[in-house]
Amino acid sequence: MREYIKSFCKEFDHPIEATETLLSAYDQLKKSPEAYALFNEQVEKYNTDKLTDHYEALAAMDKAAEISGVHRYTLHLMLYICLSKHTRELYKKKNIPMSIYHDSMSDLKWKLFECHKMYGIWGSFVAWWFIRFFDLTRFALGRLQFETVQFNSSYSKDGYILNHGDIVINVHIPSCGPLKHDACLESYKMAAEFYKDIFIDRPVAIKCESWLLYPKHREFLPRTSNILSFMNDYDIFESAIDEKNSDAWRIFYKESTDNLDELPVETSIQRAYIDWFRKGNKMGSGEGVFFIADLNRHPT
Repeated sequence: MREYIKSFCKEFDHPIEATETLLSAYDQLKKSPEAYALFNEQVEKYNTDKLTDHYEALAAMDKAAEISGVHRYTLHLMLYICLSKHTRELYKKKNIPMSIYHDSMSDLKWKLFECHKMYGIWGSFVAWWFIRFFDLTRFALGRLQFETVQFNSSYSKDGYILNHGDIVINVHIPSCGPLKHDACLESYKMAAEFYKDIFIDRPVAIKCESWLLYPKHREFLPRTSNILSFMNDYDIFESAIDEKNSDAWRIFYKESTDNLDELPVETSIQRAYIDWFRKGNKMGSGEGVFFIADLNRHPT
């Protein structure tokens, strides 16, 4: 399995330092028979399609981390890297293109980078997020990630209707670089094709709920912001203020925004948000939908 970890890191272009950290952690884990047994048990469960509770598996990793001295975030990521070997076989069995496998498994790298930026640790502090990728119920298709969910509201506008319980395609936006609009449009089209069998008799509906869709972004983000272009594809029908600024870590990679003078100002969105906060404002979120048949619509 050590060689697989090494080859995975090379295939997905992980930093050398991260690769060395993971390999060293694996060697350290093997020195503890009890911890190594806990690790291998979860890998074997997944390899035999018997891993039914990922949270239980992550709890076992916490125990293995405590025994071995490997950081839990590193061990969490290492587990899913090892599981990805069988995931590849599952993709082949289901005739899902390897390009989708590669895009989906790349999420491990995006979370690796987030963890290092936040805590200086090569690993993942949100390994629960990987579950649907490894259950093959969430897929990365180009720039964006998708899964089917039940619509939990009611929507009617411009001849389009969504009822509570209707299946829609839910969107997630990984932190893998600029949110270019053309790349998003291409991803939406890929999603419409991938899930086409679900929408045989009705328009393909795309839904997103995210801090990126906070309507007040139009008041303070630069007009050239990729976020505004992303927002413009959606009819945002619901929004809320986030009094705790709980998503601010996604912008600043800091756990707190209490001291604005300590926040980085390296990007335009960081500078815009610091100015927004200084005026006494908070972050927020929005929920919106659009339909593939109407991709060129840009609501105001």
